Amino acid sequence: MDTGFLSADEVTLPTEAVVDRACWKGEDLQRSTSWQYRLDAADIAELADAVRHVRANGLQIIEVTRRDFPLKRLARTMGDIREEVLNGRGFTLMRGVPIDDYSREDAALIYWGLGAYLGYPVSQNAKGHLLGHVLDLGEKSADVAADKSNINADGVFLSPKQRGYMSAERLSYHTDWADIIGLLCLHPSMTGGESRIVSSIALHNAILERRPDLLRTLYEPYWVDRKGEIPAGARPYFQMPVFHNYQGKLTTYYSGGHMKTIGIYPELPPHTSKQREAMELMDELANSPKFRLEMVLEKGDIQLLNNHVVLHSRTGFTDFPEPEKRRHLLRLWWITPDGRPLTHWFYERYGAGLRGGIYTPGLVENVSLEP
Repeated sequence: MDTGFLSADEVTLPTEAVVDRACWKGEDLQRSTSWQYRLDAADIAELADAVRHVRANGLQIIEVTRRDFPLKRLARTMGDIREEVLNGRGFTLMRGVPIDDYSREDAALIYWGLGAYLGYPVSQNAKGHLLGHVLDLGEKSADVAADKSNINADGVFLSPKQRGYMSAERLSYHTDWADIIGLLCLHPSMTGGESRIVSSIALHNAILERRPDLLRTLYEPYWVDRKGEIPAGARPYFQMPVFHNYQGKLTTYYSGGHMKTIGIYPELPPHTSKQREAMELMDELANSPKFRLEMVLEKGDIQLLNNHVVLHSRTGFTDFPEPEKRRHLLRLWWITPDGRPLTHWFYERYGAGLRGGIYTPGLVENVSLEP
């Protein structure tokens, strides 16, 4: 079958390191707090006023727009944060949302309302969930992997249809399906669960210096498993390069959990030795203390990532024995039409000309306060 791979002559690689504000190394930021913003008393008061405004108007969370969640000074702060995420370092950690002062519904409303200043929420799965729940629902990795090439350098194998965020297991570095990815921590775990992020541009430049031959491979398309979440008229898999140098910007897609399960499709060619080696190098560099930045999400923290320039992962965790104290994060994905320019590969991935999200036939968008 036609693999659709680009020939070597069709791939244009940078000959020098990419210069971008989103290129950073974890070892340079680990002891800094410059990437954090802590809400102050005035911010918290504005959030309380915005919640009262929504309740007075009888709106459901899914109905709330930026206009329905009025902010003053905090609106300007959110504009600065949005600029930093989209065109700056590529991430921010907001701290201090007073979760204990609110019900889960109102905490979700605050998160949704702040997100309205960032972009437009999109579906995160075939159930149409705009508000995702990240917690251990008992999902496990496959006990046995028939194709050993599907096991990454750290021994993690995700079963073909597993969604890793529903487990307590370690998640390997990956990107998601939107422009901005957000997590609000409702409850941290008893131990573990540290968030780790890495600049994909820094990884790109390191590979350019160390193995330019493998960088070329990463500019060529891989087959990627949709894991059963298939847009109308699409196949159960798609093609996507890891790196895209387009309109003066470097953009990244990387998801080992989706890329390493293509062996379940007999009609697809297996990854080449070069492709496997390139992914192993990506994983090796991303896991290096030189490149990764670690953070512990505390109750009331909101982590915001530019999905096109930051890879994220999580360590495994152990929950408290009490069900009400188990680790629980709320997740939102936003699209931003004025964000990074995207190649045709992304639009073919999402289907119907969309810029992000997971949309399958018959899907109805919804907001659920329960997993």
